[in-house]
Amino acid sequence: MLFQYNLYFIFLSLTAIISAIVAFGAWQRRKTSSVSKPFILMMLAIALYAMVAAMEAGAIALKDKIFWSKLEYLGSGSVITLFLIFAIHFTNKRPWLTSRNTVLLWIIPALNVAMVATNEWHNLIWHGFLPDPHKSNVVIYQHNIGFFWVMACIYVYTLAGILLLTKRALLPSILYRHQSCMVLAGALIPLLGASAYMLHLTPPGLNITPMSFMLTGLICAVNIFRFRMFDLVPVARDILIDSMSDGVLVLDVQNRILDINPAAQNLIGTTAHLIGQSAEQVLSKWQYNITYHEYECVNTEILIDSATLRYLELQITPLRDRRRQLTGYLLILRDITQRHQAEVELRQANERLRLQVLEIETLQAQLREQAMQDGLTGLFNRRYFDSSLQRELVRAAQESYPVAVILMDIDYFKKINDTFGHQAGDRVLQVFADLLRQYSRSTDIVCRYGGEEFVLALPGITLNNAFQRAEQIRLSFQAARVKFADKEINTTVSGGISVFPEQGKTSDELLQVADKALYIAKAYGRNCIKCIR
Repeated sequence: MLFQYNLYFIFLSLTAIISAIVAFGAWQRRKTSSVSKPFILMMLAIALYAMVAAMEAGAIALKDKIFWSKLEYLGSGSVITLFLIFAIHFTNKRPWLTSRNTVLLWIIPALNVAMVATNEWHNLIWHGFLPDPHKSNVVIYQHNIGFFWVMACIYVYTLAGILLLTKRALLPSILYRHQSCMVLAGALIPLLGASAYMLHLTPPGLNITPMSFMLTGLICAVNIFRFRMFDLVPVARDILIDSMSDGVLVLDVQNRILDINPAAQNLIGTTAHLIGQSAEQVLSKWQYNITYHEYECVNTEILIDSATLRYLELQITPLRDRRRQLTGYLLILRDITQRHQAEVELRQANERLRLQVLEIETLQAQLREQAMQDGLTGLFNRRYFDSSLQRELVRAAQESYPVAVILMDIDYFKKINDTFGHQAGDRVLQVFADLLRQYSRSTDIVCRYGGEEFVLALPGITLNNAFQRAEQIRLSFQAARVKFADKEINTTVSGGISVFPEQGKTSDELLQVADKALYIAKAYGRNCIKCIR
């Protein structure tokens, strides 16, 4: 490619370098603000645009100039789209940028680039090329209707971003005005350059738009490094301050009011203009001596004795500049009257709850006892036995000692009920339960398993010892005479024995073995104790 260095090439290359430096400065501050991300991409697009324009300015052959000119449209389309996205971010309108809207923003520039790339087919962008009459290395592009469409799109995108920035610059914050005005200046300069090219106010064939971005880059550099555009991105004051339910006052070092929001005026009880007045005078009716600490935050509560008692929470925070010098104080007021009332009601409710909890605990103790015990015999019930035996087996496995299980069933119990009545049967169950308690240790688990079935878990007892214990119970019950009304009831009991861990390692396995032994005892004629060895 034939190439000639000239003044335009130097200016455009310098523009690309400045834009890249500004992008790098914003990249270093990317963690402080999400606004910096579209800005970085925009500055990189400007650098690309300027560099491609520099290549077009230095190229000599017409085909080379046309090639680089086509790439310029890629750069300019990216710049205007990223500028509008940046303006939306910078003005806190990010909810607008849905995935659908973002795609729509890029569609028109993409179609324009496609139209430029295929100009040879339709000549909508350029319909001819003329040499510079002054014999310089400049080509005069004869534009067609497609060029003016592309420029219209550039104006629409740029003016939309400028409108957003203008609204933001009119907000009361000084930081808003400085930052927004600088960004506006950076956007207007390339727009003026494009307008001058469109109106033929520049030398024939000379498009100063890419070179005007040099000033844009310098302005953005001042905005980043001087006004800290991405270190201090203010949030809309009317949303953050005026809409707050908490009162906010800003004081200077002489305790004069610099700013106050409507909530603070409502808490103070005035609608008068308070800016510039002394805080002591404004807050004098509080009858409270406010203490300011230069290095510490102060949190306190204030009782206002007006028509109705009001409680306020006051937080005082010292404000400092970048040199750590005191510049004033921030006072935040919060009405906590309802909270105080709620605390009083809560204390009263807590006392009532405390009494109710004591009553509930007493009832729960009774319920736990009823849940664990059989109501007729006073022994533990089946639910308690199942959970207790499982825990006992875990300890027995850890400490290596046996656990014997004796399952006993009163013989011919149905016959007793049929002959003497259910009350007599209940008396027989109670007598047998008393007998089991008599022959049990404190560590044994004795339960009524259901109906006329009873079960005992004997920790540390071998099979032989368990058999002897069961025989003692059987013989004692055989000798017992249960008196009911004017009758005397005599009956017997059968039993089956299993032992952990030889005959089972779980409660279910032990009960199955004991039940099988009990079945053998009944088949053997009842009134006996059997075990499976």
